Amino acid sequence: MNRSTQIKAIFFDIGGVLVKVDSSESIQKLSKKLDVSPDKIRQGMTRELLNEYEKGHLTSNQFYEQLLINYGSNKNMDMETFKGYWLDVLFPCAESVDFLKRATKDLPVWLLSNTNDFHYDILMKDFPFMHWVNGGTYSFMVGSMKPDPLIYEVAIKKSGFRPEEILFIDDLAANVQAAQDQGINIIHYVDYPNFGKELSIHFPELEYLL
Repeated sequence: MNRSTQIKAIFFDIGGVLVKVDSSESIQKLSKKLDVSPDKIRQGMTRELLNEYEKGHLTSNQFYEQLLINYGSNKNMDMETFKGYWLDVLFPCAESVDFLKRATKDLPVWLLSNTNDFHYDILMKDFPFMHWVNGGTYSFMVGSMKPDPLIYEVAIKKSGFRPEEILFIDDLAANVQAAQDQGINIIHYVDYPNFGKELSIHFPELEYLL
């Protein structure tokens, strides 16, 4: 953990910090629709495939078509039906969203997220915090995803602040370590109570936002 005495901007990760990702219901719907097991549905979305999608190397249609191949179903399903099953996988984390809202009143706030164009569209439509912030750096738009250095370099440049003036909050250890390697201040987000403790200890000048 590193410490700055003057944070001038905050970067938030989205999944695992501002929203909870729960695909269990969608997996059950897809399993029933395609007549394949839930395990097959989970296995079909490989990390390699998702990474290619979230780096913007695949369009939504290409991602969807490859998923259907991976699922190996003899049932048909159109793209819009597939999208419909994935609408309810993101759920707001109220405490951290409220913290973000308070932070935006005093500081520039940016989002820094590994995501894809489909989830981005859902977030922009259904999650108000997307419109409270100054902007965001999203993996599928820049062709790089955390913890690759490039996405942090892009985010820092867009913000207009020096790394030591930025606090980054993310739930994955590899992602905060990569940010720290860039000179950014970090908090590894586990849950909101732990986040509050870390903020109070390492960044007491921001404790009033809790």
